[in-house]
Amino acid sequence: MHHKTILYCVLNWGLGHATRSIPVIRALRGRGDRVIIASTDRSLALLRGEFPDCRFVDLPDYNIRYSRTRAGLLPGLLLQMPGIFHRLRQEQASVETLVDRFRPDAVVSDNRYGCYSTRVPSHFMTHQLRFQVPAGFGRAAVISEIFNRFCFQRYRTVWVPDDAGSPNLSGELSHACRLAGHPKVHYVGPLTSLESGRPDRRREDADILFIISGPEPQRTVFERIVLERIGEVKGRKVVVLGKPEAAAGGSPENTADAIVHPHLKRRELIPLMRRARLVVCRSGYSTLMELAAMGKAAILVPTPGQTEQEYLGRHASRSGFFHCVPQKYFDLREALSEAERLQRGNRMFLRFNRTDEILRLLDG
Repeated sequence: MHHKTILYCVLNWGLGHATRSIPVIRALRGRGDRVIIASTDRSLALLRGEFPDCRFVDLPDYNIRYSRTRAGLLPGLLLQMPGIFHRLRQEQASVETLVDRFRPDAVVSDNRYGCYSTRVPSHFMTHQLRFQVPAGFGRAAVISEIFNRFCFQRYRTVWVPDDAGSPNLSGELSHACRLAGHPKVHYVGPLTSLESGRPDRRREDADILFIISGPEPQRTVFERIVLERIGEVKGRKVVVLGKPEAAAGGSPENTADAIVHPHLKRRELIPLMRRARLVVCRSGYSTLMELAAMGKAAILVPTPGQTEQEYLGRHASRSGFFHCVPQKYFDLREALSEAERLQRGNRMFLRFNRTDEILRLLDG
């Protein structure tokens, strides 16, 4: 059997793109393929730890800055577009240089629009065939589909990490749009670095795990809300503040209401998620896949102004998966009751990590 060389490029917006790429890279390595991983910053560090025997390239991405207000989100992004398109051209040139250097059989891009080659087959992964935009900017959503359709011309296949039918996790982002029927689009099922299965209730030694994350200043706002209200409910509570700069040499702080960690690395956080009866966290797409894989009850608190998280939270709540509450209306006791009610009736029936389908597409 001829083992392939794959150039695998990962976006560094949070760790979600890196974590959902882990099962794909595992499958490639499992069949003996050589994988060169291109990413940057924390995503690159995470993948280095997961696959120490792979080759790595530091490939910076777009460094997009988000507005602190909902009204400024779209105008702020539009002002950055010339710089983003310049970076995309640089990114594509860098990929062609890497193709010359490593001679890959294929390029895989997890949401990096400039990571493709004109000389070898390239494949793209995204859960947003249509971008979620603020209310009142509906035309921008249509433009995003046109943009994606144009970009998809550069790729042989497009992978959506979700189920094609219902129930699904991404909702309108990858189902209720014209691109859902595009001949290059393939629904490959949810992807997560975790093994899926029913939770082991006997090992749940924490009642509630609070994961504080997101860009500032909203991360600090969420932290303050949680710490002010954590005493409203009884039980064993753990808080992870998401402050890596405060974690060096620091140990968890035991308060009257909870154990508070400044920060935890992923290899420490995931076991803690498994041991929690319920998780309170943001509603990023990869987080939803992980919660679903673990079968956890959850309260989702989207980052204000991040329209994708806000939509995903509403969709998960309407679908009966998890309870979602806006940050400004966060009431812990009420949210806890609703989340537990949903969890008792939760029947997702999702199949995770169908990497055999992805390998087939790569070999096609």
